Amino acid sequence: MPLNSEQLAQKVDYLRAINQEGMLDRSRIRDIMNGGEAAVKALLGDKMNVEYNQLPAPNLFLTALERFAQKLGRAPDLKVDITNDNDSQRAKKKSEKIERIVTSYDKFNKLHKQLPQAARWLPGYGFVVWTINHKRDRNDNPYPYAELQDSFNCYPGNFGNDQEPNELAIIRRVPHGILAEQYPEAKQYIYAQNETAQESAYSVLIETTERQGSWANSTGQGKVVVEFRDKEGTYVFLPENNKIIDFMPNILKSGPCFVVAKRYSFDQMQSQFQHITGLMANMAKINILGTIAMEDAVFTETNIVGEIESGKYRKGRGAVNYFTPGSSVSKPVNNLPYQLFQQVDRLERHLRLGAAYPVSDDGQSPNSFVTGRGLEELGQSASLHVREYQTVLKEAIEQLDSKRLEYDEALFSTKRKPIAGMHNGTAFKETYIPNTDISEMYETRRVYGVMAGFDEPQKIITGLQLKQQGIIDTQTLQENMDGLDNITKIQQRIHAEKAETVLFESLMAQAAQGDNKATMAAIEIRKNPSQMAEILDKFYTAQGEEPSPEEL
Repeated sequence: MPLNSEQLAQKVDYLRAINQEGMLDRSRIRDIMNGGEAAVKALLGDKMNVEYNQLPAPNLFLTALERFAQKLGRAPDLKVDITNDNDSQRAKKKSEKIERIVTSYDKFNKLHKQLPQAARWLPGYGFVVWTINHKRDRNDNPYPYAELQDSFNCYPGNFGNDQEPNELAIIRRVPHGILAEQYPEAKQYIYAQNETAQESAYSVLIETTERQGSWANSTGQGKVVVEFRDKEGTYVFLPENNKIIDFMPNILKSGPCFVVAKRYSFDQMQSQFQHITGLMANMAKINILGTIAMEDAVFTETNIVGEIESGKYRKGRGAVNYFTPGSSVSKPVNNLPYQLFQQVDRLERHLRLGAAYPVSDDGQSPNSFVTGRGLEELGQSASLHVREYQTVLKEAIEQLDSKRLEYDEALFSTKRKPIAGMHNGTAFKETYIPNTDISEMYETRRVYGVMAGFDEPQKIITGLQLKQQGIIDTQTLQENMDGLDNITKIQQRIHAEKAETVLFESLMAQAAQGDNKATMAAIEIRKNPSQMAEILDKFYTAQGEEPSPEEL
């Protein structure tokens, strides 16, 4: 049964309340990552009078997150298994068809652009949210659409033992013009200003959204909109006007139309960097003190005991001063800056340990004496760290695939729609009917390649070693290499090149043995090297049988 505005406001306020403690962590992390004056206040407090561009401390939070997200931002490979161990040709074609359908979903949703952003929010905020709806292409064909939401504005419900919430509230500001374009029938409420909004029971929902730039709304201006999703459907609510302007029933039997990917933690949903914020603040303070101490050490005072005979005390290079006998001149020595620098180095090591940010990510050698085995052991913890996050993203994308397939079949069951894209290195373009081609096969399998998270030189070396030992084949190696799109075309060219090399060497051997025809073909290739393929085809074309005397 649909909720009324009062029940909806109570549910949203409850979700906001249970996420209130985590919002403090989210706000602090966002301010530090974005930099500026807010970052200084988040690290050093409101009383510190230091501008951000004068803060002599690197933002290791941002650098660690960027380096880590670059390892996670790659989409896993798609696999659709044949059901019931059915090895028939029809079952294979159906599973391949679903793979191509989901591949076209990913292309339409621009999943390759969403994952690098999700890879920053998942460790930064502790979770990331996708909502399921549909959009239309330029030919007005509808397709399911997985939309990445800004985690800062999302308030998930109770996660439960299975860590999958059934309720989600999204509170954000949307520019009036965009909102009126989406809901033209509600223009009177969108542009109306409720003078008693600040005194109403929903004022807390309005105050939740800060009037500053965000990922989706850089200006921070607009009307507060609450989007609430549960098993019943999706509500769009204007708390300022106490008005529900839209309700979309949920058509999925598997649950609500959203997916939440949550990082593994001990008890609470926390950012990966929550426990080292104090270290970052301490490092900034000591860097400031070290800079001040270094300036004081350069311009340290001079203590003179006695009288000067040369009149004015001269400074600078080549200056000479004369003092009366028994006088003394001294400069106080202060080695405090060097002690501060050593403490900064210790803090950096602690920060890197807490943030799982190895120095090797910055191209630095972790040891003065490095061996291959030593580097391998040092990289194991980072690899396991990446693998755990990949597990979270893998499961979330598998849920996205399942919900998108179910959404497509439930809402557009009999509509024939075109799809196109690249699958397994081969381009495809065809049509499909959800009711016929999907037919309740919603399960997919996402697999990160054997070299996922490796950089390109590592992929080449490791891939060639695996291929040499017979663990993988050439096509698997090619699929894991970035930039090799049309693998089928590449393999055809490789085979053609190998055959051409064998034929050319055979031709040269025959020419060396005095075969006039081969010699003439070699001369023709020398004159026209660009037409070698045509000359070889002509040379090796099978000759017909000699005609009999009667035929002549």
